[in-house]
Amino acid sequence: MSGCDHGIDAGAWVLGALDEREAAAYEEHLRTCEECRAEVARLQVPADALALATEQIPPPPELKGRIMGAIEVDQPARRREPRRGRRWFLRPLPVAGLVAATLAVGVAVGTLVSGDSTRTVQAQVAQPGASATVHVTGDHARLEVSGMRNPPSGHVYEVWVQRGSTTPEPAGALFTVMNGRGGVDVGSVKGVDTIMVTSEPQGGSLKPTGKPVITAAV
Repeated sequence: MSGCDHGIDAGAWVLGALDEREAAAYEEHLRTCEECRAEVARLQVPADALALATEQIPPPPELKGRIMGAIEVDQPARRREPRRGRRWFLRPLPVAGLVAATLAVGVAVGTLVSGDSTRTVQAQVAQPGASATVHVTGDHARLEVSGMRNPPSGHVYEVWVQRGSTTPEPAGALFTVMNGRGGVDVGSVKGVDTIMVTSEPQGGSLKPTGKPVITAAV
């Protein structure tokens, strides 16, 4: 648990159980408290298992076609695992008293089902006051962001994976944020060295068109 006096509110924060005034105050506190940001990141993993609603943007069919076409031309021998639909953002729960029990169940279920331990990587974020973490379980990764601003109108955030010094490849994950917070499944990161996020035109791109706003070495 965080050594900060406000650390006790981390569980209620990740479950959306704080009222509007408390949530605004805690969000402001997170901008300056590294201990509480780390505690929120730790608790976010089991809390994500309860996510029921999302603003996740599914990649359009034409993007998938362009990606697969590029793969067949540039790397015909490489095989990719199919990616499942991704969902993010936790719908607020009405009872703050359920926080401790809910998180405990989430941890137990995640450990029993996956059999893999989860490591957390703190990412570098270009936006002041924002933070991002990557949770890696086995070969699977999930990105969580807090305090992020949405990209310009007509744009979305796109996730990229990079192996060594090769050109970044689209992970097939597009997302926006709600109230500064959000998350997205990156999928398999086997052999991946770096995860990046850039702002791209609606529908995504085959190659990054701007500088990364998030960078994480995994």
